[in-house]
Amino acid sequence: MQHRLFVRVCALLLSGLAASAGGRASSLELNAVTNEWPPYNYQEQGQLKGISTDILRAACQEAALRCNLQLMPWARAYNTALTQPNTLVFTAARRPEREALFNWVGPILPRSTWVWARHDAVKRTQGSKTLADYRFGVVRGEASISDLQAAGVPAQQITADNSNVAVLKLLSRGWVDAMVDTEIGMAWSMKTELASPIELTKLAKLTEQGAYYFALNPQSEPLMAEKLQAAVDKLRRSGAIDEIVKRYTAR
Repeated sequence: MQHRLFVRVCALLLSGLAASAGGRASSLELNAVTNEWPPYNYQEQGQLKGISTDILRAACQEAALRCNLQLMPWARAYNTALTQPNTLVFTAARRPEREALFNWVGPILPRSTWVWARHDAVKRTQGSKTLADYRFGVVRGEASISDLQAAGVPAQQITADNSNVAVLKLLSRGWVDAMVDTEIGMAWSMKTELASPIELTKLAKLTEQGAYYFALNPQSEPLMAEKLQAAVDKLRRSGAIDEIVKRYTAR
């Protein structure tokens, strides 16, 4: 009788612990901050959309996480994720100088960036592929700044602004000669962001280093990174990430 009572008590205790752990997991709340970089992350009619945004929403659903999304300039978003637990920033390039700063969830997308230059600037430099011959517009705090400097572009040739759309406007007005973007990003911008088209030259590939990830504050709940990574892996295996990409690129 005592043995049966002991077994029953143990079973109840284990059941209670499992329920407690399950409740804790389901109550995890993730804050996700991002910037305006269509088609990866952007706002349309008050709603956050984009390739990376949809991947994150799907991952949060799969991982049973409550996910709060907020749009802000990239430098502020990056600093927010650096300093606030249970917060991630996206879409983030995983670079050696950033490696120890975050827990990296992904990869979610490949990273291949190109230099896009105004055609008149390429003519002026007689087609030079020496990047130091061009004035660049960049998003403040983004990884391409380090890539450009590593390629020999001096700091005085680089002008920073708050978003990719703002940099595109600098380029369209001739205030800078070139900018950095992915092929998907630039194709989207040329279709949707410019009031009048400009002639651009795909000048040179800047880098294929790293990939794009969700960058999670390292002081976050450990279970959060584990659940998100498992969710992203499942989405990739199922083809769901490819389907999300197609929704934005098959236009």
